[in-house]
Amino acid sequence: MINKLNKIILFTILTIPSLSKACAVCYGAKDSPMTDGMNKAILFLLFVIGMVLLGIISVIIFFYRRSKLINQNIGIIK
Repeated sequence: MINKLNKIILFTILTIPSLSKACAVCYGAKDSPMTDGMNKAILFLLFVIGMVLLGIISVIIFFYRRSKLINQNIGIIK
């Protein structure tokens, strides 16, 4: 089923070449507003990923410090 679908998609792309034309970003038009928007979107996604990773790291540090404090109050760690 999937193999047949892949053949249909490939046949459609090869028979209608206007479907396979590159956009301004892929083509490399540096002065295009589409390229500028794509670059800003990439930077935004990198920022979001960085903030999520910083959040995960800060929670790990918080849990580590809190467990260390609890263990010191109990007297397990000297």
